[in-house]
Amino acid sequence: MIALFTDFGHDGLYVGQLHAVISTALPEISIVDLCHTIPPHDIRAAAYLLPAYTRYLSPASVIVCVVDPGVGSERPHAVCKADGRWYIGPDDGLFDVLGQHVHSFRKYHFQWPGEVSDSFHARDIYTPAACLLAESGGSDVLQGQPVETDKQRFSADLNEVIYFDYFGNAITGLRGTTIKTEGKITINSVTINHARVFSDVPAGDCFWYENANGLVEIATNQSGARDSLGLQLGDSFSVD
Repeated sequence: MIALFTDFGHDGLYVGQLHAVISTALPEISIVDLCHTIPPHDIRAAAYLLPAYTRYLSPASVIVCVVDPGVGSERPHAVCKADGRWYIGPDDGLFDVLGQHVHSFRKYHFQWPGEVSDSFHARDIYTPAACLLAESGGSDVLQGQPVETDKQRFSADLNEVIYFDYFGNAITGLRGTTIKTEGKITINSVTINHARVFSDVPAGDCFWYENANGLVEIATNQSGARDSLGLQLGDSFSVD
């Protein structure tokens, strides 16, 4: 299986080209559009969402990860092996949180032979490289060089809103295991309590919970925390 994780949007010109590359190289393989709505150019948000939303993918899955505002620059190309899964994309901080959340992690830098476009490395480098990984099962096919992973641009957790889901509720960069259920979150001068699920609070009430992918989410039952609390991406919060 090859999964795609990008900020390209579902409706533009780009995702279909990634599918075309994969289907041409490996017509029998499954393709999963895991997410194409990462906030545009937001490497940090992507870095916190990536480990949470790929941990249920099967071992040996290959994930093409592209949030790449520096495309065409000198930033290196990376392939990572994390808990049996392969991740491939620009080494621009995208994999920094992943390396802190998994049990086993190795990162390699690689060069891609031949001519490629200056501005679409997702199509011309990362997706064909992912096909090679899916076919061979080993990073040696890319002749990658091991990279030290002790220097991280982002910490393991982030007390900020990083994504709004379809319902307008706020996913954060904080893992649910780091906060007790008795804890209170204060954001935009409003203090909210924990609830296990939406039905535990009346319609219109705000609460926080650990979502199905392990991240703290600030929500409003049968509404959306973005509107009810006036939230924006990047809003920070405290935990008491």
